[in-house]
Amino acid sequence: MLGQLSVFDNIALPLRLAHRPESQIAADVAEILRWVGLAELQDAKPAELAGGEQQRVAIARAVVTRPKLLVADEPTGNLDDAQARRLMTLITALNRLGTTVIVATHNISLVERYPAPRLQLAGGRLVAHG
Repeated sequence: MLGQLSVFDNIALPLRLAHRPESQIAADVAEILRWVGLAELQDAKPAELAGGEQQRVAIARAVVTRPKLLVADEPTGNLDDAQARRLMTLITALNRLGTTVIVATHNISLVERYPAPRLQLAGGRLVAHG
């Protein structure tokens, strides 16, 4: 995140770089802020946020453009269980809309709760798939 920008502007950055209309940017950012539970912090700077809040801002910025591919390394690592479920619901919705999602995690319960094709590694080797 860029420290001098607000939460809103950090999330809006990729949309602005894509030359989207400001009205669309405002609507898209407001929607994603609600999804990640940070609407009330839209004017805050990254330094004013807790670690989990910063992580949610980074995730919001990554998904606000509805990318074709999302690679998430431990996306729920700093989140409480409720926020982790909310984030995984968002990621699942993105996948249903056509985004290919790759999630790397050590959280086995997360993998079991959100069934999808998976690869299991141990010692750098593939030990299971399905």
